Amino acid sequence: MDNVKPVIRHGRTADFKVVMERVLLSFSENNPTHPAFETLAPEVCRPDTVNEWLLAEMDGELAAGMQVVPRHLVVAGNIHVPVAGLANVFCYPPYRKHGLMSALLQRMTEEACQGGFAISMLGGDRLRYGRYGWEHAGAERTLQISSGMRRAEKEEPVSVTSIRRWRGDRRDVRRMHEAYQALPYHTERTEDQMDRTLRRSNGNVAVWICDQPETGFAYVCLNGDSIAEYAGATPALELLIRFLLKSRSWNVRLPPIEAETEREKLLLGCAQGFSVVPAAMIRIVALHRTLACYKPVLTRRLRGWQGSVTLAVKDDAEQVTLSGKGGRLTMRRGGTAADRVITLDIRDMARLLFGPFPPALGPAQDDEFVRRAFPLPLYWHSLSHV
Repeated sequence: MDNVKPVIRHGRTADFKVVMERVLLSFSENNPTHPAFETLAPEVCRPDTVNEWLLAEMDGELAAGMQVVPRHLVVAGNIHVPVAGLANVFCYPPYRKHGLMSALLQRMTEEACQGGFAISMLGGDRLRYGRYGWEHAGAERTLQISSGMRRAEKEEPVSVTSIRRWRGDRRDVRRMHEAYQALPYHTERTEDQMDRTLRRSNGNVAVWICDQPETGFAYVCLNGDSIAEYAGATPALELLIRFLLKSRSWNVRLPPIEAETEREKLLLGCAQGFSVVPAAMIRIVALHRTLACYKPVLTRRLRGWQGSVTLAVKDDAEQVTLSGKGGRLTMRRGGTAADRVITLDIRDMARLLFGPFPPALGPAQDDEFVRRAFPLPLYWHSLSHV
C-alpha cells in the first residue's frame, strides 16, 4: 500500500451511501455514539451535495475525504466574503498515516483559489490544521447572560403561554428566514437551507418564537446552554430573553461591534460576564480577493491616510499593495515601490487581518496603516458552521 498513490476526485451521486458510512465509522472509533451525519448536518450532508466532497481512493477503495461547503458571509451589512467551509474531514482507519490528508488539503486549497473563494474556515484542531495554513482568527464576543443583571427592572415574568415553540411550521420558517437574512452579519441561506439547519440533531436544540402585535416577530435557537442564533424585532427578542432567563443563565456569542444593533445592546445589558474568542480556524485562500472584499471598511478606516504598504505572504507568490493618496484608497497586486513591506507567513497574515491576537510586527507595530486598518470584522454564526 505504501507505493500506491491516491486518486483524488469529486464525489458522485452513487458515492453518497458509502461516504456517509465511512465518515461515520471513522468518527465513531473514538466516539461510539456519534450521530449519523445526515441528521447531524442535514443541510449539507445530502445526495445532491455529494459533488462538494473531495475523495481519496486507494486501489479503488474509498480511503479518505472532506466536504468543501460554499458559504457566502455577509459582514457588517455590506461586506460579502466567499468562504470555503471545510467539513466532515475523515480518514478511514485502515488507510491512516499514508499522507491522504496532506494530499486532500493541498487539492482543496488549490481548488478554493481557482473557485473564487477568499478564505477557508473550519472548526477543527490547531495542531492538526495549523501546519496546512489554518489559524485561530476573527473575534467573537462571548457573553454569559443572567437574570440577576435585570433585577432592578422589576419586570413581570414572561409566561411560556405568551410565546411558542417551533414545531416545523413552514410559515414560521419563511418569517425566520426573512429575519435572519436582514441581520447585518449572516450567512446567505435559502429558505430550504434554513428549514434543514433548524432541524439539526446535534445536542439539545429548540427554537422559540415570539409573535405578538405589540412586539413584532423574533426567534431564538437554543443548543444546550447556548443561544446559537437570534434575529427579529428587539421588543420580541426581549420577551424571549426574559423567558429564557427564568430558568438559567445562557451563553451567547455576539458579532463584532461594527454594525451593532439594538439586539446586541439588549444582550449586553444582561451580561454577567464576557470574553473574546476566535471566530474559527481561518486560512487566507487569496489575499488580494480577501482585501478587495473588505475595501468598503478599509476605505472608511483609512480616509485621509497617505502612503503605501505592501502585504506579502511568505513562501507565496502573492503580494498586495495598498496606497492612500488624494483621499483615495487603491489596492493592486504586486509590491513595487511601497513605503513599507510587511511579510508574514500565511497563519500570521490571518491573525493580522482578523485578530484577535495579532502577530508581532517589529517596527511596523505602530504603523498608522496597521493601527487603523486591522483587525477586520468577521463573524460566523454557530449554526452556519460546517
